[in-house]
Amino acid sequence: MIDFLNPILFGGLFAISAPIIIHLLHRRKVKRVDWGAMRFLLEMLAKRRRRLFLDELLLLLIRALVIAFIAFAMLRPALHRRNGGGNGTAISRQGRTAAVLLVDDSVSSMAGRAQPAFDAMKKLGVAYLESLAPGDEVSLLLMSQLGAPPSDPVFDIEGLKSYLLALKPSYVATDIPALVDPGLDQLKRHINPGAELVLVTDGRKDGWHEEDKVRWDGLRERLRGPKSAAVGTRQRPQVIALSPASVGFEENLAITAVGMDRTLVSAGRPGGIRVTVSNFGIQDGHEVTVQMTVNGEAAGSNKPIVVPAGGQQEAVFTYTFPEPGSYAVEALLLNHQDLLPADDRRAVSIQVESSLPVLLVDDVASPGLENKLGFLQDALNPETDHPGPFRVTRISLAQLTASILQDYRVVVLGDARVLEPSMVDALERFVVGGGGILVGLGPDTDRELVNRYWARNGEGFLPCPLAEAVTPAISPIPAAMNLGHPVFGGFGAKSDEAWKAAKVRSYFKLDTKKVKASDLDPLLTLDNGDLLVAERRRGLGLVTLIATSLNADWTDLPLQAAYVPLMRGIVGHLGSFIIPPRNLEPGGQIIYARVKDPVKGMRAEDPSGKPLKLSLAAWEGRDAIVSEPLMDPGVYVLHDPNQPKPIHYAVAVSAAESALAPISDREMSRNFEDGLSIFHSPEEAAASLYPDRRLSVELWKWFLLAALGLMFAEAWLTRRQTSLVFGRTVS
Repeated sequence: MIDFLNPILFGGLFAISAPIIIHLLHRRKVKRVDWGAMRFLLEMLAKRRRRLFLDELLLLLIRALVIAFIAFAMLRPALHRRNGGGNGTAISRQGRTAAVLLVDDSVSSMAGRAQPAFDAMKKLGVAYLESLAPGDEVSLLLMSQLGAPPSDPVFDIEGLKSYLLALKPSYVATDIPALVDPGLDQLKRHINPGAELVLVTDGRKDGWHEEDKVRWDGLRERLRGPKSAAVGTRQRPQVIALSPASVGFEENLAITAVGMDRTLVSAGRPGGIRVTVSNFGIQDGHEVTVQMTVNGEAAGSNKPIVVPAGGQQEAVFTYTFPEPGSYAVEALLLNHQDLLPADDRRAVSIQVESSLPVLLVDDVASPGLENKLGFLQDALNPETDHPGPFRVTRISLAQLTASILQDYRVVVLGDARVLEPSMVDALERFVVGGGGILVGLGPDTDRELVNRYWARNGEGFLPCPLAEAVTPAISPIPAAMNLGHPVFGGFGAKSDEAWKAAKVRSYFKLDTKKVKASDLDPLLTLDNGDLLVAERRRGLGLVTLIATSLNADWTDLPLQAAYVPLMRGIVGHLGSFIIPPRNLEPGGQIIYARVKDPVKGMRAEDPSGKPLKLSLAAWEGRDAIVSEPLMDPGVYVLHDPNQPKPIHYAVAVSAAESALAPISDREMSRNFEDGLSIFHSPEEAAASLYPDRRLSVELWKWFLLAALGLMFAEAWLTRRQTSLVFGRTVS
């Protein structure tokens, strides 16, 4: 069958009418003149008139065909028939091919028994490249290089094969939608009409993000293209998946988390460091030994643990950080070998504080339990003569200025009557830049002003707008908690007992409909189902909203034992984030914003001690030192001559990469609305894509040659007609 690769130019065929119109407008009009000698020419003129008439019709036909052939050439007709392949949509190559090779070189591609999956992926990629012909153009996009400046496609297929074979897997996490999206953008840089998007993947389920319907819907819309577009064109590219044959679920143990048992880590106080080991296999009772180091030195005895199939187990180490500063904690599995060694070690950067600076903004600053934040101050810092983990400053609302915020990590607003617009703006910039805000409500809260300026229909710094204030006939009590949240790390196993006497007499209902459910983290609810404590990330920081008062105006909670660990957990969690972050995934960068003299003495090293390249940049409006991308997991060290100790950054692989769960052909096809051709071996790919079986030929060049030949014929006929009219007649 014949398809037209530029159907938008069909209107050019109307140009065929131009020679016909010109012919009709310029027909010779014979004027009769009586002339005696004419009678001797009548017989000869009648014969020549018939000949000229035939020549004119032939010229008209030739001229119309010349325009028609040029118009058809611009339409780029391609003669081909469908060639089925794989298990998805039939492969159809329309003339010269523009191919974008998307290679998932993530950490899970390192897994494999006989050989890494990445080796099989490269063989599949080479088999595909061998199916291309001279004149085809290819772009190569790697998962590990997303975000790099785009490059032009290449025609050197052999050189690209050598480059592909030399590639090694990286430690980045898989994100298939994030890889497909720039692949579609890259097609715009190609000139060939036939378009193929080729995904080279290890066949693991991690990173497909099927739950992210918004991104997949957008990708499917782009892949679908206009209704008039043919499959295999740049408007509607053919999608191919090259994936090694699945081997099913494989055994793998991994360290998936390392962290403290509390959100705020203080110097000189023993704390628990929890190392989570997960078993992603089906064999039960894996015994493994966990070792922990702090700044490269062993910390405590090794911990043997048994990890059940499909479950996880924690090894808990007790450690006391001697003084404030940055520490690198690293855990590893000893004497253990499995399919993916990259996840048998995990590092985390921990900042140990002398005390966390907290700013309490009250109506009127006063000591003791008076006013709105007296109970909270007492909970955070009960012994004012002995500094604890929180360094609390209490000011009045009139004293609050934008310049004060830069000295604190957490700001608490207790039933504030009103804030100046400039302070609302300053608080928004504070939280977006990484600060934490705790907001308590109460009888002085003006709901209309809060919703208009603080919440702004879910776009302000408040987690959500407020509905009406209620005072139920029967006071509810806190009944449900997000027990896995770090805020509740200070509660014991009998945490429910702590809430039984904490009646909430009045509170504001929270209007959660104005924000996405995934953006809001409910921490505490009442036994009637209403939300009491909610948390939401805003930019780089966090905001926590309590629907009742922080003092005893509306609730008995400040009079209960649960109040102290709850408030300490919330405030400690809000201030526990170091911004810019120091715990990164592969591909992240060291960003250090506390720069006094960035030119002198600043240096950094990778886990092997090799120097890193640093450059001066801007971060959140401030000067910052930025490193090159950190691709290998491990501990990186930054030396600031203005700081007494080095600053540690930790790079760890994504825990999602450790599952190694396979994805079925059906699941892959479903993501692309079944418009996907899948090949599991080089032989399958060669059978359907081998260049000798390319069944598509573009015809435009033949139409142009035909038009050129007709132009020569038209010139010859025109010359002959002129000689007949003027040459022989005159003679």
